[in-house]
Amino acid sequence: MSAVQLNPRLGLISLTLVVLVALAACSGSNVATPSPTPSPTPSLSPSVSPTLTGTPVPTATLGPATAAMVLTGPTGATGALNQANIRCQEPSPTGGPQIEVLARPVDPNLSVHLFISSGSVAVSFDSGAGSTYVERDFTGSGVTGFDPARGVTLDTALTETTPAGSKTGTLGVLTHLSGTVDCGNQQPGSATLALSGTTSAGELTGGATSPNVECVNSAAYGPYVTAQALVSVGGKTYLAIVYFSAARYSLSISNVGFFVSTKTTEITMSATGAGASGDLTQEVAAGKTAYTVHLSGSVACGTFVSN
Repeated sequence: MSAVQLNPRLGLISLTLVVLVALAACSGSNVATPSPTPSPTPSLSPSVSPTLTGTPVPTATLGPATAAMVLTGPTGATGALNQANIRCQEPSPTGGPQIEVLARPVDPNLSVHLFISSGSVAVSFDSGAGSTYVERDFTGSGVTGFDPARGVTLDTALTETTPAGSKTGTLGVLTHLSGTVDCGNQQPGSATLALSGTTSAGELTGGATSPNVECVNSAAYGPYVTAQALVSVGGKTYLAIVYFSAARYSLSISNVGFFVSTKTTEITMSATGAGASGDLTQEVAAGKTAYTVHLSGSVACGTFVSN
């Protein structure tokens, strides 16, 4: 999907942004990507000892999160949404927990990204990547039964909110969205992380609050862990995503920067979470200042995904 674009209008980085940036960055990007071939899981050096705290396994009687939604709009977009990637109890720097859904309409070259909160849904409708990326944005208020841990029902007209001057290409106008999201057995997990260092937006301090942690067993890339959480930079709250694999770990902070380390001896991976301790260097364009931040601690997964 083409959700590798940062969407400042929504004030968020999607799950897909960081996972795709960490796993398969677009050609020409200066963001490093892990090898498609999984590296052996490294052991910690004697000086690193993050503790992996356990988290309850999701209730076995509930299935994985599901979505059944229908979109109305131009040809290629009208119809059922498919291949939904759902994340419930996702932290938001502008309000309470939300539900995020990334899905494909009938035309597989299009994608629809939903951010659902109490009383509203923000919709990003896009196609392409890099220089070919185009997007239109919409919002709706027909949201009922919203529970970030359980699900939501949608039946709403959509109003366009695309900023003037945005590249929209030949994308048409979406007019209506209906359906349901069931969070199934998703749980948020937990995180015990300490963060510090200087960034272009100020000092990174404290830990990671309101975490949502997911363990992924990918056939293409091997196991990895992503943790979405809120962090403090320069006294302001930002959405961040911490990524762990056997080959690297990274910290991506919305509108601040992407920081990474490939020191595998600083990483530990387990079946229920991940941990690391060390310095991460910002990836920037040539001639720009690269800042360094420190991360230590561990995360425990609340949701387990295979793809």
